[in-house]
Amino acid sequence: MKEAVRAELVREHYQVVEEPLFPPARWIAWAGYRPDLLGYRSDDQTQELVLVECETHPSMHRFLAKNFSSLSFQPSITRVGSIRRILAVPQGRLHAVDLGLRHRWDIWLIGRAGSVQKLLKLD
Repeated sequence: MKEAVRAELVREHYQVVEEPLFPPARWIAWAGYRPDLLGYRSDDQTQELVLVECETHPSMHRFLAKNFSSLSFQPSITRVGSIRRILAVPQGRLHAVDLGLRHRWDIWLIGRAGSVQKLLKLD
């Protein structure tokens, strides 16, 4: 599942790190939390992060117990910063996901052949 998500993020021009032990850039920090995948990209105007949690057997209790709030992100004062959150689950397991998460998270359904179906965050 991680490989399919990684490939999709690379297509979107993110640099991707799998289960990083340490934040890969000085403008990112966390304590007690390590995402399954972390993508980042920046240019002259923006600095963007994407946090990915891959849940093979989604459990909302376990998922919500993760320490997401320990992540901090300080873009340069000359750039606009954003954090995108993605929950990746196997196709056929959407019934185990609280769709209320879509107010803060994109949900990606990953097929057996690596296909990706995206349910984007609700604004």
